[in-house]
Amino acid sequence: MRDLYGKDLENAYSGKGKLGQLVEFLYFGYKPNSNPEPDFPEAGVELKTTPIKKNSKGLVSKERLVFNIIDFEEEYKYSFKESSFWKKNSLLLLLFYLYEKDKIDIDYLFKIARLWRFPLTDLKIIKDDWNTIVNKIKSGKAHEISEGDTLYLGACTKGSTALKSRRTQPFSNEKAQQRAFSLKSKYLNFIIEKSLKGDYALTKLDDEYLQFLEDDINTFNEPESGYGNLFDTQEAIIKDVNDYKKGQTFEDLIIEKFSKYYGYSEQELKDKFNLNVNLRAKNKSYVFAKAILGISKDKIEEFEKAEIELKTIKLEATDTLKESMSFAQIKYKEIINEEWEESYLFNKLTKRFLFVIFQKDENKVARLKKVMFWTMPTNDLIIAEKFWRHTKKNIQKGDYKDFWKLKDHKICHVRPKGFNSKDLMETPQGTLEKKKSYWLNSRYILNQIN
Repeated sequence: MRDLYGKDLENAYSGKGKLGQLVEFLYFGYKPNSNPEPDFPEAGVELKTTPIKKNSKGLVSKERLVFNIIDFEEEYKYSFKESSFWKKNSLLLLLFYLYEKDKIDIDYLFKIARLWRFPLTDLKIIKDDWNTIVNKIKSGKAHEISEGDTLYLGACTKGSTALKSRRTQPFSNEKAQQRAFSLKSKYLNFIIEKSLKGDYALTKLDDEYLQFLEDDINTFNEPESGYGNLFDTQEAIIKDVNDYKKGQTFEDLIIEKFSKYYGYSEQELKDKFNLNVNLRAKNKSYVFAKAILGISKDKIEEFEKAEIELKTIKLEATDTLKESMSFAQIKYKEIINEEWEESYLFNKLTKRFLFVIFQKDENKVARLKKVMFWTMPTNDLIIAEKFWRHTKKNIQKGDYKDFWKLKDHKICHVRPKGFNSKDLMETPQGTLEKKKSYWLNSRYILNQIN
């Protein structure tokens, strides 16, 4: 922007976070607005400016892409095709710029500019995500919406504070936090990588595409998979929209595939799929999952896009659960600068998880019992926030002993998770303390899966 508008822009410019508005106003010549129509109505194109960052893997999305505010009082009245989300965002002009910490917005370098229409296999999941959000509104549960409810299309919180941004909902007297439709950052990575590899092809708006928007009947001749062989290490479970049965969601399809192997032991799964896997290896359940889902490459494409995390749970023959569920270590020097909704723990607990549940039989052989998708319910997330705030406060004052404990019988606790007692981490006070992690209590996990 400085290259285009020079000193005049620098002199007139103050503050951060207005780059998108400057692009709209100065470059494209229209005033930023909250119009329900796309930014370029004649072309049906919505403009979105979004940051990318450099990491060890190259260029990746810095954050989710936020769309329009969800009007709880109106959105449920429409079909997906007539929804506010689809009317505004069916064709996107995406401008990706490189975020650099030490620069101001007008000096950020634009790396990708492209049109984007969702491929059919992705649109199927996005349409189901929209229905999930709308069904919560219809059930009077807009206050219980979570980003972890859905796979690609999220409903992120939107507003300066949770208290100020509460809105009425049509089927309940309880106010709900204001939310906006959003595209998850891991999904954006696919668009970024596709673009960086030179693939700017736009999915065709043909008869098959239009028919899919009208109904759920899958009668397509040659639906596009969307990515083909673009990603060498990833493979899609859904190669064709016709893989779905009528009315079936992605999660329904996954559970159906796994259900055929309920009752199998780990050894039987290894033999069935002729797998070269050590049954003591930490990644064995992911290897089993890939085999069951028909994936031969390293990663499952849909799981990567939706950031679905697979967790293995092993029940005793007595229907009890001995082990709590651990997450990554608490970074002592980072948590003190975090806010709850941007924190590691919040982002973790609002993910979608696939629990792969084994149970020991009378001979102590672990057998696949069931799989289920899970995200922490909203009421439990409130408890998790109290837990996180208590943890943060203790670290700020240098107390590394009085965290929530397992014996407190709350839903979470803190306990050590290092290689040994000498595995230490530097604290904000400059001392060294044992590495500790967030854990979900075994009793809580058992309650969730039951």
